[in-house]
This record gives sequence, structure tokens and C-alpha cells, in this order.
Amino acid sequence: MHRRIVAIVIAVLLGLTTLGTAVAAPPTTLVRTIADRDGDFRLEYAAGDDYEVLGDAPEGFIPPHDGSILNFLQMSDFQMIDEESPGRVEFLDRTLPQFSSAYRPQDSLTTQITEAMVRQVRNTRSPITQEELDLTILTGDNADSQQFNETRWFIDILDGGQTVDPNSGVEGTCLDTPDDSIYDGVRGGGKPFGYYEPDGSGPEDDGNGYSPNPGENGGYGSVRDFPGLLEAANTPFQTIGLDMPWYSAFGNHDALIQGNSPDAYAGPGGAAGEGIEIARQEFQGIATGCAKFFIPPSFFPTNPGELGAFLTNPGAYLASHPSFAAPVPLDLRRCYLSKDEHTGPPPPGPCAGSSWIGEHFETTGTPVGHGFANRPPPAVTNHDGYYSFTPATGVRFVVLDTVTDECGPVPVCSEGSVDNTQFEWLRSEILDADAEGQYVMVFSHHTLKTIRLPNPDPSEQPVHYGQRVDPENPANPQNPSGAETLEDLYCDNSNVLAHIAGHEHENYTIHYDCDGDDVGTLPDGSPVTSAAGPGDFWHVSTAAHADWPQQARMIELIDNGDASMTLALTLIDHAGPPNPGNAPAPLDGRGAVGEQVLKLASIGRELAYNDFQGSRGARGDKESDRNVLIYIDRPYPYPTD
Repeated sequence: MHRRIVAIVIAVLLGLTTLGTAVAAPPTTLVRTIADRDGDFRLEYAAGDDYEVLGDAPEGFIPPHDGSILNFLQMSDFQMIDEESPGRVEFLDRTLPQFSSAYRPQDSLTTQITEAMVRQVRNTRSPITQEELDLTILTGDNADSQQFNETRWFIDILDGGQTVDPNSGVEGTCLDTPDDSIYDGVRGGGKPFGYYEPDGSGPEDDGNGYSPNPGENGGYGSVRDFPGLLEAANTPFQTIGLDMPWYSAFGNHDALIQGNSPDAYAGPGGAAGEGIEIARQEFQGIATGCAKFFIPPSFFPTNPGELGAFLTNPGAYLASHPSFAAPVPLDLRRCYLSKDEHTGPPPPGPCAGSSWIGEHFETTGTPVGHGFANRPPPAVTNHDGYYSFTPATGVRFVVLDTVTDECGPVPVCSEGSVDNTQFEWLRSEILDADAEGQYVMVFSHHTLKTIRLPNPDPSEQPVHYGQRVDPENPANPQNPSGAETLEDLYCDNSNVLAHIAGHEHENYTIHYDCDGDDVGTLPDGSPVTSAAGPGDFWHVSTAAHADWPQQARMIELIDNGDASMTLALTLIDHAGPPNPGNAPAPLDGRGAVGEQVLKLASIGRELAYNDFQGSRGARGDKESDRNVLIYIDRPYPYPTD
């Protein structure tokens, strides 16, 4: 059941007219959205999205404005990109579907986009209760390719009070590199497989899909020029910070090279359940070296037999194809971080004394470790990043590590899985929470339908998937594990309220009613039913910062005062306005933006909207995927005033 609520904004405002802070709070998408209203491939402010009521709410239901239990923010998929790194594989972008995100025209702007979101949300309040945000939780893919500098950028942006320099490469460190080069990444290259060239649109500039002429882009978009953009994007800026506690979760891009390859470190090895990470110097040397692949993007599509040789040993491939590389300034800060403490010969640069988890303890924000200090002993032993904490009375947050560290001979490990040790720990957390009178929300990077990748590590068996079957595609998962799923576990326990994730770069909500319904047929013809049990729960997926629509989600749990609760989901756009103004990218007084970071973030949103490989449906095809009031017919037995 779902209904549209138009009057709720009026009702809330009438009930809160005495609160002066309500006027100063930045608007959410309840007030206004961003859309291409006139079909010219440019963005404008548009009407807000009203709340949809989901669940069995009584007629005329409106949640109370004085019943807030907890109000928090979900941010996902920054994919903080060092687009100049020699470790990137942009040239694979059009080779296989698995690599279709290897390049985006807005890649150089991820730091500014994230900073613009921080500036928007730090003072945002609930549209219903006017409560400030209590905390932020990141659902993974915070960095894009497990590099040290990418990791520091997002931590310093969230902490605030830091100078972030998105430019990488130390000038004068390699022969034959121009001393005055600010940008050393890919650009242009012409048709058909070239990249975006913001400085011009001649025949040798933009590749197919990146032209300002919609006719050359299949009518999908118009990627206009912003001369000087790539240089402006690599200009240092000061960060403001969230000014609230923030917690982190592992995504595949945080632990794997560009979200796919586990080859930066050998492991896990050792005894069952023991994590051992040994740096593979040949891969570290590529990322921190002087030679960047500039393979013609048309090469692999026209020579598919070469792809396997490249993926097997990129270093050897580079050595045997010297014409495919060009000198760039090296930077040891591009080294690949291990998940936790590494063994053996150390990786280069700052990675020698650190790890991805370790960097979360090098912070000026709170809490120190950003959740990883709470890891249970098995997670520490196996170098996993799962933990739990209690953000409010009667509520327990459980954060999973769904990264698949091993996935067989082909290094495409982007989808998720849950090892048996972690699964049984999750079960114990849910049962303990129930015994202590706590409701549970579970967080992970991967959505339930993308937790479906086989893991050959014998110490992690049986591997557990997110759901029994994908109702939208009963052929998934392709290799059912046969083990209990997260869906089964949640349906068995009525204190589980929601599973909240990112990864798919899409806004949506799904209700699992746990009724054992017939949900499809496997390829062999056998029927599949959904899980059955005393519980029911909601699955919430939130879009990325790296792609359109570049949104975060406010999530508030509210006590309705009548033995029921509301889970209020409200989307937020970053502070960059829809129209960045005209080129050049640096501040010139002619644009709609009065500050450089916000102008660049605004350009990043426009480029993402016009990316022919992006998805405009990621905003949420249905209103029930966006601003939502989920009515939960369960009591909150604690006072909220």
C-alpha cells in the first residue's frame, strides 16, 4: 500500500513556525529537485518530490513531529578518483560490460562533488521533526581504486579543516614529462572510442558519446565544452567537514583495483580464517610508476584476443608494448592500500606503514576509527571490516563487509558475498539485539541482489548470498550457493527493520514480506519461493555521488506514539546548483555559481546527466523509490522526548 502525501509539508511547517532554524536549513528534494525540464540536456530546479506512504498505514497518516528516535545520513559511492593514476584502465571502458564504468567524463570532479554534498548536509534538518542529523554512515566505494591518496581525500573531506589537492604526480620525478603539466590523464582522442575533451569539439577531440551535438550521441545527451576544466579540477581547496560522527563500510572499490581486481595483494593464505596480505610489487609499481597506459581505446574492442594477456599480467604487457605508454610524473601516494596490516616486503610510499582500515584512525573526525575500532576478533583476524554499534536507545546498527576478495582466475570481483564466519556473527548480533530490546538495521555496500558472487576460498565456506533469487531476473544468482541467505535470516527475526546499501548507483526501495511467495523459476525449471518467517523488512538502495543524480539520503526513525514507527527516507542534492554557467571552468563571474568548488561540482552533475553510459533512471523510476514514509507496525517501547 502506498499513497502520495502532498499536505505533509504544509502540516509540518505549520507545526514548526516557531523554529527559526527551519528557515536556515538547506532544502531537501521535498522542496525542490533538479531535472531537465525542457529537454535541452541542461538541468534546472524543478518541483519537489512529495512523500509516498508505504506499508499498512491508517488513512490520513502523518508521522508526529516530536517522535524522532534517530536521524542519520547515508552517503554512498563517492568513488574518489585519481584520474591521473597509471593504475587506471580507462581504455577498457567499452571492451566488456563489466568495465563500463572504467571511465566517466566527470571522473576528475569527484572530490568537489563530495565536498559540495558535505556543505549541503552538515546543517540539514529533518523535514518532519526538524531534528539535526545524528551521524553519517558511508555504504562503501569511498575510494575508487584502493589508492592511498584517494582514501586520504575522502577522509579529509569528511573530517574538514584540511587542504585537499586533487592533483597527483610529483613534477620532475620522471624523464620526458613536461614540468608545467597540471593534468596528466586521458582526454580527447576522436571518434569512435575517444574520451571527453572539455577544451574543444573538433573531429579529433571528443569520442562518440561526448560531443555537444546530440545527433552524434544517439540523441542521448549533449556534453558541452568547459575549457580549462581538467586543470581547474586539479586545484587545491579547503574542506569544511561534516561536523558530526561518521562511520565507514568497505566497498569493492575500496579493496580492489578499480573495484574489480584483488591482485594488489596476495592472500589470504595462512590458516583457515586468518588474513594475510602480501604486497604484489609488480602491481604496486604500475600505480606508483612513471608510465601510464595510453592504449588506444579502440584496440581491445578490435583485438579481443589481447585482453586476456593484458588482464593476466599488465606489467609484462606494458613492457612488451612500449608504444602503449607515455611518461607521467610518479607519485608514491598512488600506492594500493591493504585492507588491514600487511606482511612481507612492504608496499611503496605511505602504504608501507598503513592500511585502508588504519587510515580511518588517522582522523580529526569522530569516532576515531569510524566504526572499525568496534570490529569483533574474527574480523580482525581475517582482515575484514564488519562491526556493530548502538546509535540510539533500542537501535543497533550492523555494518557488513561484503567485498569478495577472491573470485577465481578472472579478476572481476565486483559483486559481493558474505563468508560463513561473518554470517554467523551477524546472526548472533541480531539475536543479542532482540534479547536487549533493540531493533536492527543492517548496512553493506552491496545490495541484496548483488551479494551473489562465488568465493573459492575454502576457509570462508559456505558463502552466503543476499537473497534466494532476484524477482526481476530469476536467472540470478547464476550460481546459487545453497546456503542460508540474508533474506532468510532477516525473515526469521522480526527485530530486523531494514537493509541499507549502495553499489548499484540507483535509488529504490523493496519490501520483503516474508510470506514464502512464488517469485520465479530457475533456468532448470524448478520453482523458487521467497523466504518465509515471522518478520518482514525493507531494502533501501541509494544512488551514487560518482554518477547521476549525485544524491545522499536522510533516514529518520520516528516513534508514531501508537505502537508503530515510521522510517522516513528523504533524498538530498549536493550544494552545486543545476546550472554551472558557461565556460571556462574557473570562476569568471558569468556563471550561476559564486564559488569554485560548487561550480566544478555543478559541472560534474551536468556531465553525469549527459554521460551516455549513465542511467537517468538511477534517480528512481517510481516516486516510491525516492522520498518515502515507511509505516512499520511495530512498537518503540522507549521514551523519545
